[in-house]
Amino acid sequence: AVKRCTRSRAALTPPAPPHAACEHRTQRQGPTVPSPTSMSSVRAATSPASAAAAAARSAALTRRVAGGSRGAHGRRAPRTATGAVASADASVDVAKVEDAWIAGSLERCASGAGVEALRSDAIASLARARVPNSRVEDYRFTDLAPLITSKPVAADPAAAADVDVATWTLAAADATRVVLVDGAYSPERSDVTGAGKAGVVVSTVSLGASSEVIGKVSAARPGGAGVFAEMNAATASDAVVIDVPAGKAPSSPIHIVQLSTSASTKDGEMSSSAPRVAVHVGEGASVSIVEEFAAAGGVLADGAYWHNGVCELVLEKGAKVTHTMVQAQTRAAVHTRATYLTQAEESEYKLAEINVGGKLGRHDLGVTQLGPRTNTELACFNLAGEGQCLDLHSKVTLDHEEGTTDQVHKCIVSAASGRGVFDGNVQVNRLAQRTDAGQISRNLLLVPKATVNVKPNLQIVADDVVCTHGCTVSDLEEEGLFYLQSRGLSPATARSLLVAGFGLEIVSKVAHDDLKGRVGSLVRASLDRDDVVLVA
Repeated sequence: AVKRCTRSRAALTPPAPPHAACEHRTQRQGPTVPSPTSMSSVRAATSPASAAAAAARSAALTRRVAGGSRGAHGRRAPRTATGAVASADASVDVAKVEDAWIAGSLERCASGAGVEALRSDAIASLARARVPNSRVEDYRFTDLAPLITSKPVAADPAAAADVDVATWTLAAADATRVVLVDGAYSPERSDVTGAGKAGVVVSTVSLGASSEVIGKVSAARPGGAGVFAEMNAATASDAVVIDVPAGKAPSSPIHIVQLSTSASTKDGEMSSSAPRVAVHVGEGASVSIVEEFAAAGGVLADGAYWHNGVCELVLEKGAKVTHTMVQAQTRAAVHTRATYLTQAEESEYKLAEINVGGKLGRHDLGVTQLGPRTNTELACFNLAGEGQCLDLHSKVTLDHEEGTTDQVHKCIVSAASGRGVFDGNVQVNRLAQRTDAGQISRNLLLVPKATVNVKPNLQIVADDVVCTHGCTVSDLEEEGLFYLQSRGLSPATARSLLVAGFGLEIVSKVAHDDLKGRVGSLVRASLDRDDVVLVA
């Protein structure tokens, strides 16, 4: 069923409270899937013994960071630079962090180098934070067990030595490619000469890039940036800065390749990285950004690691950004990502996102329109297979008149143990008159017991708006199958064509043919793994 909420000039009813938002929880056949595993056990105790343990961790970390260049488990700490990057002798005080899992993760992952503008504030924010569990509304259907039952450790820099990036090329971005391996900028694998010729600055904080944008958007978010974004701020060893000056419009996209390694670990340890990207687009400028997330070559198909990334974007008046994201991590990996952006007057942001990897994939997307006549278009396609949970949490805030936003979310769940989650919030505040906001979520369950949890949420305070939202959850339609079979196609071929066409609306938004071909191969391989055959 499709639920629509429409407000016109004459509709002056007060807005519904947040708890009254539409919610859809659907499981195709079979018994109800139980709630995600409770994670309350990871909370730190407040006993004297716990306080003593925290003090011991802090002292050990201080000795480790101040005493030499090696981090946790004898690994060499990342190189640091003067200026905006913290010095190697700076300690990370985790004694005030009450949650045991957060404190332990910071201790093992923050090896001394960090972005000075972020680390101290992040540690302060995490002091009383808790790892989210199923009792937290935003994580009610997102099982974090694959992450919190592990011990994240800093990725070993030696594992990045033999990484080959030949697979992730983009013909249009040969001279505008940025490569990050385990969150660290790899100059020998990157080529940004084309960006410089176009007047675009692509650099890192450790190389002297301005860090004014970094943390600006996250800090301004109501309620803070979130636990995992704050952990990224506390453990990031560097940050990539992209600055497009006013009036510039580079013809080539900025291609950001983010690869993760999975070194052999023990005692439940999981290699982790915290890449961070900050983008500033000046007045009247435009740029295309393509991000790819994957396991580095040589990582096994079941290699486990944690990619905890953050991207912040600031769009000035009249700026235009086209953003493409393709996430293809292994099915044992954990992928948490936060994308926060602000849009000034008459700016335009278009996002096309495809997610096929990760045992746990979580994307927190926050958009704030800061001026009138601002346009936001969000498109996401998630493909959840066996044992996967792919989650999109988005919030779009409109505070000015004549703003527009259009969000399309599509999800295929191809295995009984797969789960799709969507929580989309569109908030139209009192001054956002003559707003046009649309949101739709379409979900396809291919097998019995496949599960999707969908919560479209439209909050309207303004009284002169046109806003709609809706949700559909189903298997393939019998009418469509019958129509194709009546044209001489076999049942298998008919079903294959309908599955392939379901995500085509989102995939077709990918502008580059070579990238579009990679996405098609990823989708086909993922469906093949779950015995859903697509006819060539």
